[in-house]
Amino acid sequence: MLQIGKILKRSWKILWSYKILWLFGLLLAATGGSGSSANFGGQSSGTRGSSGFQGVNPNASTNPTLVQFNAWFQQYIEPLFQHPERYIATFVWIGVIVFAFLVIVGGLATLIRYVAQTSVLRMVDEHEQSGSKVGFKQGWRLGWSRAAFRSWLMDLLIYALPVLIFTLLAVGLGVGIYYVASGHVTATGVIGLVIGILVFTLVSLAFGLAMVVVSVAREFMLRKVALEGQGVTEAIGLGWQMFRRNWKNAGLMWLVMFGLGIGFGIAMLILLIVLIPVLILTGLAGLIVAAVPALIGFGITNLFAHGLLAWIVAIAIGLPFFALVFSSPLLLINGWMQVFTSSVWTLTYRELKALESLGPTPSAPAPEAPATPLPPLAE
Repeated sequence: MLQIGKILKRSWKILWSYKILWLFGLLLAATGGSGSSANFGGQSSGTRGSSGFQGVNPNASTNPTLVQFNAWFQQYIEPLFQHPERYIATFVWIGVIVFAFLVIVGGLATLIRYVAQTSVLRMVDEHEQSGSKVGFKQGWRLGWSRAAFRSWLMDLLIYALPVLIFTLLAVGLGVGIYYVASGHVTATGVIGLVIGILVFTLVSLAFGLAMVVVSVAREFMLRKVALEGQGVTEAIGLGWQMFRRNWKNAGLMWLVMFGLGIGFGIAMLILLIVLIPVLILTGLAGLIVAAVPALIGFGITNLFAHGLLAWIVAIAIGLPFFALVFSSPLLLINGWMQVFTSSVWTLTYRELKALESLGPTPSAPAPEAPATPLPPLAE
């Protein structure tokens, strides 16, 4: 039987005794979750007249900044809304640049996440085997491997493909519901609409349940890749088989971690209030850190453009650095949870594998009865 309490205590001890794991947890927290998105767009307010967007009236204020903003707005922004057909190429290029930026940032975040994830898995496993601890450089080398790429490819197969199929089914079902609802209101149409909604609800519930099962089985598949060097298809097959053989223990551990996750979420809300003084300090530190890349961007932009546009570029460049430093305490706490969760599942994997290797104890053969001496032969 799986010793859940022992695994949780050991994972907690690893978290606080193996502090270099905190850096990898910080990387996981900064690049993980449901995904990150950056929005560098801005909104400009003004009054709308009959001719479209209007800039700020320079006569309304003698502030040089407002006058400069009004001139820049009228020169570059107003034409985009007054005559959008003339700037199709501009919109296309803006879309291409934004898409390329998101691809680059997303690709870099994905690379860091899977390398850090593999590093944590292998560092904890080696620590359990030999008690050894490595530094950040050696830990990063453990993660910089084919296993990191295979882990990404495995997630693509077990997550992205089912989500795509479900999305296509949902869209098709939605189109059917819309078609029925937009037609004549007949008894057949109402029945079809109700059936469609029920089917969609049942499919959604089944898909959610299936994703929960897949997410638990993934913990075994992932360790087949990272700790045993299995290929993608082999890891999926062997991990699923291991999950099926131990589904009760795995499900119980998932319930325990689910409950801990709820408690962690509540604790994070409380910490968000408690850490307000610390966040003020990290906010000031973030302004100092962000000032360096912002000034570099401002200087380069000044070679081509002056005034407000240079300041907008500087703010857009410095904002991510500010956000990273400002939220660093919360990211660190989230990173602790990432490392703890990964360690729990690694120790669970190791213990279940050890229990499977033992197998049923073969019964010892019964001792042979002493031979009865034969009577002496008659002479």
